[in-house]
Amino acid sequence: MRFSITIILSLIFRFVGVAQDSMPATPVVCYLSEQNSFTEIPAQEFISASSRLAATSNIEVTYVDFTEQAKIPFEYAVAIWEKYLISTQTIRIKATWSKTMSNTVLAETGATRIYRSSTNIPNLPYSNVWYPTPLAEALSGKDLNSADYDMTVTVNSAINWYYGTDAKAQAGKYDMITVLLHEIAHGLGFSSSMSVTDTQGLYGQSGSAYVFDVFMQDSKKVKLTNTGIYGNPSTDLKTSLTSNALYFGLKNPAFANTLPRLYAPSPYKSGSSFSHLDESTYPVGSANSLMSPSVRAAEVNHTPGDLLLNCLNEMGWQINGLNGYVVTGVETIPEQSLEVLVFPNPVEDAVSVAFPLQSQPRAIKIELFDSVGKLLQSIEKQGVTVETFTIDVNALNEGMYFLRVLDGQKTSVKKLVK
Repeated sequence: MRFSITIILSLIFRFVGVAQDSMPATPVVCYLSEQNSFTEIPAQEFISASSRLAATSNIEVTYVDFTEQAKIPFEYAVAIWEKYLISTQTIRIKATWSKTMSNTVLAETGATRIYRSSTNIPNLPYSNVWYPTPLAEALSGKDLNSADYDMTVTVNSAINWYYGTDAKAQAGKYDMITVLLHEIAHGLGFSSSMSVTDTQGLYGQSGSAYVFDVFMQDSKKVKLTNTGIYGNPSTDLKTSLTSNALYFGLKNPAFANTLPRLYAPSPYKSGSSFSHLDESTYPVGSANSLMSPSVRAAEVNHTPGDLLLNCLNEMGWQINGLNGYVVTGVETIPEQSLEVLVFPNPVEDAVSVAFPLQSQPRAIKIELFDSVGKLLQSIEKQGVTVETFTIDVNALNEGMYFLRVLDGQKTSVKKLVK
C-alpha cells in the first residue's frame, strides 16, 4: 500500500490530537495542461491593477531568487487581490522561484499556519475549525504570527511563462498572472484538508477540519463534516469524495440551485482534489474557470469569478463587489467613509462588527434594518474602547438585511444575507 506525503501528513495530524491553537498547513499543488486554450478574460475594469480604485487591503511580497521580469506579473496579481479583499491586516507572502519542481507542476501554495478559535484568537465564527493565517488575522484584527509570512507561493522557474500584463494569450506559454491569482486564492483559504486512502476518506489536522471543509457537501446537500452521517475516517466519506458530485454550500440565494461544484474525480488526485472547482462544469474561457485543477497553455483569466468570491466570503472574507461591498466607480468605494468589518456574511446566528482600534473612547451606534427599511435592532453605546460588538440575529428569517454603523460623523451601511 502506497501513500502520498499529503495523506501521510493528514493521517499524522488527524490522530495526534495535540491541543494547540495553531500549526503548519498543508500546501496545494497546481498542475499544467499542455493543451492551448487561447482564451482571454481580462481583469474587471473597476478593480483591475491599473484602475485608480484604492486598495482595501495590503499584500507584501518577499521574493526569493525571483527574476525582475517575473516580479512584474506577481505585483500585478497582488494589486488585483488588494482591491477585492477588505482587511486591516497586512498579508505577507514569501514567493520562491524554484528550480527543483516537477515539470508538470506550475506552483505550490499554502498558508504558513492555520489557527483555531481561542481566548487569544477571537472572532473566528466557527469553533474548533482551522483558519488560514490571512483569514484568521482579517477576522481577529490581529497579527497572529509576529510578522512572519502568512502564505508561501513556490513557482516553477522552468515553466515557459508569459510575463505580460496585457491579458493576451500566447501559444505554448503559461500566463503567470492567471496562475498567481489562482495560487493566492489557495493561500486565502480555498483549500481543503480532505484526503483519500485506498479504503477511506478522512479530513482534519489535530482533530479539526479546515474552514473550507465545513462547507463541502454532497449532492443531497449533506455536509461532509456531519459526523452523524459521515464518519471520519470512513468508506462513505471516500465514496462522496470521489463521486464527482461534490459542492461548496453557499447561503447566497442567487446560487441556491447552482452551488459551486468542486473537483472530486475518481480516482482521487492528491494535492488537487477538492481544493479546485470542477473543470467540466466551468471550462476554460468561462467566468468561473480560474480555480480549475490545471491551467492550460494560452489560458488567460485575470478575474476570480463570482463563485470563488462568494466561497471566500462564505468562509469569512469581506469582498469588494459582493454582498454590499459593490464598487460603482473607479475612484471611491461606497459606504467606506467608516472603516468597519462585518462578519460572517452571510450570517447564521450572530454577526460581529469590528472597529479599528483607537486610543480615544467614542460613541457607537449600530442599527439593523429589514429589506424594506424597518428598524429591527438598535445598539448605542458611549465611551467605547472595545474593538468588536456581536449582534444576535438567530431569530431573523432568511433574507436580506441592512446594517448601519455610525461612529461619530462617519457612517457605513452593509448588506447582510441570512
